[in-house]
Amino acid sequence: MKKLLIPMFIKAIFLYLLSELVGTAKQPTATYNGICIAILIGLYSLLIASLYSVYVHVKGEQHVEVELEDAWQLSIERGAYSAVTWAQASFSISFVTFLAALLLERDTNPLISLYATVLFVASFVGLVLLTYLLRYSHPEFKLPDPQSPTYQQELFDSYDDGEKYVMLKSLYKLYFWIIATLILLGFTLMFYSIFTGNSQLISIIGIGVILLFIQIYYSLSMKPKKI
Repeated sequence: MKKLLIPMFIKAIFLYLLSELVGTAKQPTATYNGICIAILIGLYSLLIASLYSVYVHVKGEQHVEVELEDAWQLSIERGAYSAVTWAQASFSISFVTFLAALLLERDTNPLISLYATVLFVASFVGLVLLTYLLRYSHPEFKLPDPQSPTYQQELFDSYDDGEKYVMLKSLYKLYFWIIATLILLGFTLMFYSIFTGNSQLISIIGIGVILLFIQIYYSLSMKPKKI
């Protein structure tokens, strides 16, 4: 029962905000309504993540027969990755919502800015706390010391060859998708600037800098080292 307290608490907050945000704005605008929807979606994603974490926790405490261990372990790993996926979605949504609320609604509707800030902090904390699921999905895994100067390398070395191959394949595809998305976003901002008259030059330059960094970093990483 204790394991369900966090999801129930988040659900209660979700229902409370759903009732509070409707019609509470001093000057309801399309921006305000959009931020309200984003907050509710972020909170809903956090709720789903917490439910998956409860599933992994309950499943991980079970004892199964030897012939069922593979299927049992697979279900735990899938649940853990689902929890992390939903938590990451909540964090990304809450991050953009937090910035938008402070930028556009901090003076006219400060309460919505407060909600966005609290959700951002909660989603970040939730994402960090989900690391404990590793003890169920990877019982042999030992998390490196976060203060270690080689933390990233130690964390990468802790995965086996099969997991590294999956990571490499996924990141390789992701690299090209990021490049294509940034280029498409740059063209979109250019046409937006032309048709609306609102210059997005700073954003376009920022995209160019990120694009430059990603490509040069990748190329230098692939460059053979001197013997």
